Amino acid sequence: MTTTNNSKWVIPSSHHLASKSLEEEKAKWDENHEDYANNAFSMTQDPEICKALVRPNQCSGFDIPNSPDIKVLIPGCGSEIYLQKTLLEFCPQIGQVYCTDFSKTAIKKAQENWKNANGDSRLNNQQIVFEEVDSTRITEQRPDWQNRFDYVLLVNAVVSSEDEANRQMIGEFGKVLKPGGKLYGFFPTIYCFLEIAYLSKNHAHCLTEGFIDLPHNTVWGVDWRDPQIYYSPLRLNRIFKEAGLKRLSLETYFLDSDILAPAFEQDIGHDDPDIYEWTLLARYEKSV
Repeated sequence: MTTTNNSKWVIPSSHHLASKSLEEEKAKWDENHEDYANNAFSMTQDPEICKALVRPNQCSGFDIPNSPDIKVLIPGCGSEIYLQKTLLEFCPQIGQVYCTDFSKTAIKKAQENWKNANGDSRLNNQQIVFEEVDSTRITEQRPDWQNRFDYVLLVNAVVSSEDEANRQMIGEFGKVLKPGGKLYGFFPTIYCFLEIAYLSKNHAHCLTEGFIDLPHNTVWGVDWRDPQIYYSPLRLNRIFKEAGLKRLSLETYFLDSDILAPAFEQDIGHDDPDIYEWTLLARYEKSV
């Protein structure tokens, strides 16, 4: 899939960044998932993150129904199973849950973690399917998934360093949703890091030294994060629109919990307890 002439505000490939091939990306994530706890950071370890997608406190209209007719896709699932366990905690009668990742190791580890999971989630094991699928090629690799799912759930799963790849993913999520199906997900935004650069003296250099690249909406550091696209709300909203999805809500979600705030503080070494990462909680619906 390539971006069409109707695509708006496309970000050109960043030639000044060392783009990885698909094989290199897979190798990197295979290595990360061998010991994910020490190689990466999962937002889903905070139960409130998972609950915000499945059964939000303040927005009952966005609850996922506890029904055997409901089919859910969790693309870019990685090797952790926090979201899956939360989904079955609130929706024990749900029909089918498919969890995909392009990393073979991630899927293998996720299967092992689910097999060894404690509690009631093990009783619903037949509802969970883990499968190696590339999010940019879902309907090519699984054509039977076209218009199949009622919900797509995402937690920072659209994080490529190439705008075209991210647009392909969102386009594929639109294709696999049924008409009227919904996408709920967390998406990092460029404005979070702009705020940190302005508010934290220790990170003011992020602006002056180009760690935040406004023309390309990217954030990176030598020893901090891999290159990836961080979108503004307007650009992200347009990409969803091009994928045939209409906005239900777009919220600022502060990652200030006792679990996530200390991890972020350690990650970037900021100097203010009132500074923490924030992200966009997006809810969209496929046009009927």
